[in-house]
Amino acid sequence: LCSGADAFCTSLVMKGTGVYAGKGKVGNGTKSGSHGSSAASYCAGGAGYSGKCGGGRGFGGKGGGGGGKSVMGPKDEEVIEVDDRDIGRIIGKGGGTIRELQDLTGCRIITPERRADGEEPGLRVVRIQGPRDAIVRCKEAINGVLMGDDPRDVIAEIDGAVLMKNIDPMSMGHLAKIKGQIEQDQGVALDLDARSVRIWAKDGNREKSIAAREAIEEAMEDITTVDTLTVPVPGHLVNQVINDSALRQLQDQTGLTANVAKTDEGTGIRLTGLSGAIQEAKAIIERRNQGEGAAFVPLMPGLVSRMTPNNFADLQRDLAFLMQKTGAHVEIIEGSNRANIQGGPEQVREAKAELIQVLCYHFPRECDVVNLPPESVDWIAGEDDRELMRLQSQGAVAALDRAAATMWICGNQRSVEMIRNRIRNSLQRWDREHFFLKLASQGQCFAIIGRGGASIRELQSSTGARIDVDTNHCTVMIAGKEESVREAKRRVLEITSGAGGGKGDSAGRSCYSCGGDHLARDCPRGGAGG
Repeated sequence: LCSGADAFCTSLVMKGTGVYAGKGKVGNGTKSGSHGSSAASYCAGGAGYSGKCGGGRGFGGKGGGGGGKSVMGPKDEEVIEVDDRDIGRIIGKGGGTIRELQDLTGCRIITPERRADGEEPGLRVVRIQGPRDAIVRCKEAINGVLMGDDPRDVIAEIDGAVLMKNIDPMSMGHLAKIKGQIEQDQGVALDLDARSVRIWAKDGNREKSIAAREAIEEAMEDITTVDTLTVPVPGHLVNQVINDSALRQLQDQTGLTANVAKTDEGTGIRLTGLSGAIQEAKAIIERRNQGEGAAFVPLMPGLVSRMTPNNFADLQRDLAFLMQKTGAHVEIIEGSNRANIQGGPEQVREAKAELIQVLCYHFPRECDVVNLPPESVDWIAGEDDRELMRLQSQGAVAALDRAAATMWICGNQRSVEMIRNRIRNSLQRWDREHFFLKLASQGQCFAIIGRGGASIRELQSSTGARIDVDTNHCTVMIAGKEESVREAKRRVLEITSGAGGGKGDSAGRSCYSCGGDHLARDCPRGGAGG
């Protein structure tokens, strides 16, 4: 229950019911309260949900750990020399890598202070404290990190695991479903990450781990076969279906391509990609053909299966409340790497947004959502989605919802922090190199364009910025180098302030130089030429 429309969500204290007892301030990313066996539920009603998911642009930090696990018994210390330029690799963005190294090895890692300005780069001393055996593992792990490997993968290999890397999401989803059977048949334990698998033999026999890897590769052959399929779509629905957010998200994750095609039977969408991805896409398209909606939220493999039985029950109660509230059906199968949502299109959109906040509440270290300025979505994805693919290679799920202008991140804490920081840096650059303006009227649009496009050509030529004017939606986007954007912004604002909100004869006749009712090229003060 929410006390007030905008401030604190306060829920009932009901022992054993799974209702969270505490307060969470909407929008500031904090929550506090008593987490016992009954602590779990997100708070609904009023302004929204308690927890870390609300407000702002969404890339605020989550706070950090620091310090390794406490170690009983005598401690030793060793030092290693590391090139000054590599200290940052050990620390990682936001300290994520060094915290993970400390947690995994039980050692304390002490890095040197930042190099003073003007000091020449050189070898620096890193101190490692802990039991002798732990120090040896920690040194090997640091060497692996300096070679570019993930700390968890390095430690796993040190401990004798066999690794499988760069597994596509579709194959990982299939592996999550058959994980239990593989473990039982092969006598191994599997640790699934967003794009990698670590295989341990239960009796320590590495040959069993290698055999299990071969069995996994064979099991995934069918769904990794490249295929093509055309799914019929009524002509009046083609644009809606081809731009469906779930279909676009599936394309981003699996490399599937979807194109409108004409066949003898009529209009359809031709799908090309992994056979498993094609079947998923076919199901989405067929539901849209029937006027229904479908969506999914990709998850880190094993995210839900690692919950305690009480916490899993609390999550299920929250999902039941979410479904009652939105009218959509939400399903998270234990061991799966996705949450599926079905219902009407509006029900699905609402349920997906709510589900993301529920997951952020239950998994604050492993889940996050970054709210993006809608105009920056293509920038974040990058040309041909290259930047999005880089984000997806960071060891966590990174799913871009273009319609909602959000980036969903799910994975281990280190990878989530790395992706969030990369997005934050991209947005800061986007802010410097772009300016978006919503105009009051088409008259202002035409004032910027000028007669025959003369004004906008002169603006782009003299400032070096690219200026795109959408006369249908009355918007302006300026892009370029920071100085160019700043100058173009100043000039455009001068033009629009002079043009006012009207149309008529004066549209497009505002001089940025003197503000007179003429084009800049016709200005008696000289303007900027034609």
